[in-house]
Amino acid sequence: MVAGVAPLLGRLMVVGIVAAIASQISRHMVGQIEDIRMRRQLLFFAPKVVWTFVALIGMDLAGIDVSGAAALLAAIGVTGTVVFTPVGQNYVAGAMTTIDNLFTEGEVITVGDTFGRVMFQSVLRTELELPDGTKAWIPNAIFQEQEVFNHSRMGGYRISVDVPLDGSPDRALAVGVMESVLHNLWWNASEKPAYVVFDHVGGEAMFFKAYAWIEDRTTEPYYQGLLLTSLVDALEEAGVSVGQTTNLSFAHLDAVATGTDITR
Repeated sequence: MVAGVAPLLGRLMVVGIVAAIASQISRHMVGQIEDIRMRRQLLFFAPKVVWTFVALIGMDLAGIDVSGAAALLAAIGVTGTVVFTPVGQNYVAGAMTTIDNLFTEGEVITVGDTFGRVMFQSVLRTELELPDGTKAWIPNAIFQEQEVFNHSRMGGYRISVDVPLDGSPDRALAVGVMESVLHNLWWNASEKPAYVVFDHVGGEAMFFKAYAWIEDRTTEPYYQGLLLTSLVDALEEAGVSVGQTTNLSFAHLDAVATGTDITR
């Protein structure tokens, strides 16, 4: 019996050595990848996977029947990982978003209530840069559970601002001024015309809504302010009053009433 065990142990030792060498080779090959984040992920998974496969194949070649055990482990492992663990679900979801080509690095997307620029996608999570400069790491499974909007491929993202005009302004003049401003917006997304529409009449003002398009939704607050400033400046230069219905005007009136200097 001892004589029969010794050759088996010898073969197992050889299989272990070969598997270890194959694992080190895979680690060296992964180390050649330039992308540090991709390299870090593969260095965690690849050597382990290679070692397992080489060991199973080596034991089979050494005369050890591993077919039944391999099939059972594969079935349990794959099914359990995919169905019962968040890691497996995120891994599969990440593969599906890649296959479906939902987004690529650099594109601006919205998933659920979160929008930002895609910075990197790992096998488990997707890194987004949000408008306020922070980073969010979204589990890939979210992209299968929530609606995903790709603003970069839509040709732009529409923004809007409300433009209230005081009293009874010359509506034709106001519209002409605003259309001229919108027509000359250097930052408006190409092939997406900016426009203005008459919205409603309030108690002391007439309200218009101006629309423009930006290529990066993460910059929406900046361009909303830029759009409103351009419209207000042009309207006031043309003699159309917008002062009493702006936040700045209300702040000024409050400051006068309280004696506060808002210029500081």
